[in-house]
Amino acid sequence: MCNAKAETPWVCQPPPQSHRQPLMRDDACLDAPHALLYHIRIQKGVSMDIFTAATSSGLVCNVTIPVFNRPAATQAAIEALGRTARDVPFCITVVDNGSEPDLVRSLQLWREEGRIDRLFLLPRNMGVACAANVGWELVDAPLYMKLDNDTAIIRRHWLRDLLALWRHGRQPSTLGGAFNREMLRKMPGGLVTLEGELGLCADNLPGQAILIPCAVAEQLGRWNEEYGLYGGEDGDYGLRMRCAGLPQYYYLGPDYFQNLREEADAADVYAARGIDKRRLHRELVLRDNLGMGRLLLNKLLYEAGLRSLKPLRRYAVDDVDAAGRVTLRERPEYKALQRDLHKAAAAVSARFRAHILSFGFNAEERAFMDVLLRRHGQGGTRNLPPTERGDA
Repeated sequence: MCNAKAETPWVCQPPPQSHRQPLMRDDACLDAPHALLYHIRIQKGVSMDIFTAATSSGLVCNVTIPVFNRPAATQAAIEALGRTARDVPFCITVVDNGSEPDLVRSLQLWREEGRIDRLFLLPRNMGVACAANVGWELVDAPLYMKLDNDTAIIRRHWLRDLLALWRHGRQPSTLGGAFNREMLRKMPGGLVTLEGELGLCADNLPGQAILIPCAVAEQLGRWNEEYGLYGGEDGDYGLRMRCAGLPQYYYLGPDYFQNLREEADAADVYAARGIDKRRLHRELVLRDNLGMGRLLLNKLLYEAGLRSLKPLRRYAVDDVDAAGRVTLRERPEYKALQRDLHKAAAAVSARFRAHILSFGFNAEERAFMDVLLRRHGQGGTRNLPPTERGDA
């Protein structure tokens, strides 16, 4: 799963010279204390964690950006990441999911210019999970990050600072950005440290800028590819983390990144493409016909201990040519599993639908609704004598 070798020591290096301008948020005053974290000698044969390990090339983190169109946001996200410091070595991996030709040509140019370290081109839109997995698989590193292509990193020493914060948590674990302080502090048990606040996540981390170490991937595998183009892979990974008893931590997202917006990605444009993202996400739990959604089914299977926490991947990488074009094939074992799961899910959904339709209020709920509706002149016949109810 993860083949990163922890045999080569690495130390802080000054960030590479670049023609790009520095970011607005430098935090240079933190350099001296945190640099000590990385001057660590690594001896062969010693079990390493994400804070000391590196590949033989010195790489610590593979930042994978799945891309499907959104050219302006994609360019801004890549350029913002490229302006940050690489005192902790990371690479920029872009996986294109069948974007329009103009954007693909731009990505190829940025690869030639060195703005992108690794570029992989999928033949069509295979879904976020597939693209994110391809980048995860093909660039080996002790630490993986999925970064959305509408997210700009705004903190120069972002990776160094996140590792310094994350060290206060229990390992192995995952780390993702909270949207605000309320989200960061929602669950009791968070930590306040000199490096910032480390919050606990009770459900699942957003996949916008999430960090996953090899130690977690070895237990849980990669993203579940069952959820289609705009699916529930983030929620699924959180379910598996919880069932495995592994902690999920928050950092304060606005301290590290900002959301990019592009007019061409407004809701009406998605609608014009025939994409209703709200409906797609809703149907992960409850389908329009009141059947059980795939995410809910997997939740029940994971929590009952009936399904492996390391799901089969849908696609296998057969080949990558010199231009980065990826040849994929659907795994026959995945197709067989999905065929049988579909049959089983249909039977379960029938009972699930009947369960929903047989739902009834308890005594407290009935009393509450009775008072509420009578207050608005909409009371029913529940408390009327039989002669007035019409059933005498």
